[in-house]
Amino acid sequence: MALQDIFKFTDEEFLVIINMILRSDTPIGDEFVPITDMEDSFNVRGLDSLSTMMFHIWICEFFGITEKQIQKLVEQPNFTIRTLKNFVTKECTRTFSYNQAKAYSKHCFDDKDRPN
Repeated sequence: MALQDIFKFTDEEFLVIINMILRSDTPIGDEFVPITDMEDSFNVRGLDSLSTMMFHIWICEFFGITEKQIQKLVEQPNFTIRTLKNFVTKECTRTFSYNQAKAYSKHCFDDKDRPN
């Protein structure tokens, strides 16, 4: 998979990736409600502390961001999805084309074994 030099996701593309990550951590039996607006607050997603930590780990892994860097974002109260995208745009050390990112996300978050 060839890396790109700069992060170029549109808002819609970023939402798809974020929703894939969030959906993967939705407890079995709970309804997943996707984020549809970049101005939505990340903090109102109803994630417990473990789910929030896992989300941050996936963002770090996916975009090559250190845990120390993401801690700066986490310390901001009530940040939006746009804030997250702006942070990733500024701090990422690796990125992919949208199609590569979507394929990687599907590989990481494939829910074929997850009951409906």
